[in-house]
Amino acid sequence: MHQSELNRSIPTLIKERSNPILRTRGTSEFYGIAEEREGNVIALKFITNLGEQKAIHYHDIISPMDYNGDSEIRLMTTRVTVIINGSNLDSLFDYIIQHQVKWIKEPENSFPEGLKEDDLEITSIRFETIQ
Repeated sequence: MHQSELNRSIPTLIKERSNPILRTRGTSEFYGIAEEREGNVIALKFITNLGEQKAIHYHDIISPMDYNGDSEIRLMTTRVTVIINGSNLDSLFDYIIQHQVKWIKEPENSFPEGLKEDDLEITSIRFETIQ
């Protein structure tokens, strides 16, 4: 199967949660948390709305991890800054600092359905290379 076909199937795989790598607890369509018995996660996977994937090992993330209290989380390594934008990101940030988040993904479209005003929502994930 061609890589672009595999990438398009990722959102389906995440929803199915049959793949042990993607199996997580919780019901968020935007991020997955490790099963309690797994302990800390080794790497954090990012999935764009185009199906592209990047991963950063937690041990490469430099302190401090920044969260502005509502709409932006910044994670820095020596080579890249990851900027996660959305709303109500409190719980996601708490799980990140505990090394529990396995994956974070952008929505497939700009208008996710069924979200309430106080639900967590990811609107974009950007990667800025550090010079």
